[in-house]
Amino acid sequence: MTPLTLSPTKTPEMLTPKLREACKRLVPAFEPVFVDRKPLPGARINKCTFNVQEFLQSNLGEMVLGWEITVWDNVLVDCIGHAVVREGNSLLCVTPSKPGDSRLLFLPDSSLSFDFSDPNARMPVAELPLSSRPEVASLIAATKREREIKIKYPVSSQPLLIQGQDAVDLQQLEKLKSTLMLKVILATSDHNTRCPCGSGKKISQVPSSQR
Repeated sequence: MTPLTLSPTKTPEMLTPKLREACKRLVPAFEPVFVDRKPLPGARINKCTFNVQEFLQSNLGEMVLGWEITVWDNVLVDCIGHAVVREGNSLLCVTPSKPGDSRLLFLPDSSLSFDFSDPNARMPVAELPLSSRPEVASLIAATKREREIKIKYPVSSQPLLIQGQDAVDLQQLEKLKSTLMLKVILATSDHNTRCPCGSGKKISQVPSSQR
């Protein structure tokens, strides 16, 4: 079975009461809003602050920091630190996304900052549970631990070179996350859904030994 390394999160189609409540737990003072995504020519994925900085060199506006919100339905909310542009009363995202989404759900957060002088500066990441299932809590905890290991290493455009005990711990966390994710998917998905492991099989066809 191919390891499951990414949760099946996506930009939500609408702002549900449950999602709104989760966002309030993260940032009580602001409401999430849908923002159009119009990438700046040459803009880089995962470099939102630098894309906005470049945009503002030749356009009016200001940088607004907050969270890009994606959702794994009935499981968790993925919150990734993100920067957009405020032009008058409107917000605009100038950063492309891997799936090519035309908009994102953005939660402003005035408590966030980004130090352009620090070459290792990173935007924050957080996960919020939408389920009380213990495997969801365990998955979030494992993801947090994985992030704590990776953040110790310098930011690079190349894959992180991690060695020693950190490398061993990351391998174990990847296996644990893969197992937990499959358990969550099996517990929360229609059994006719295709398994995200890449086998092409329906979930009901996945051998019990892989569940």
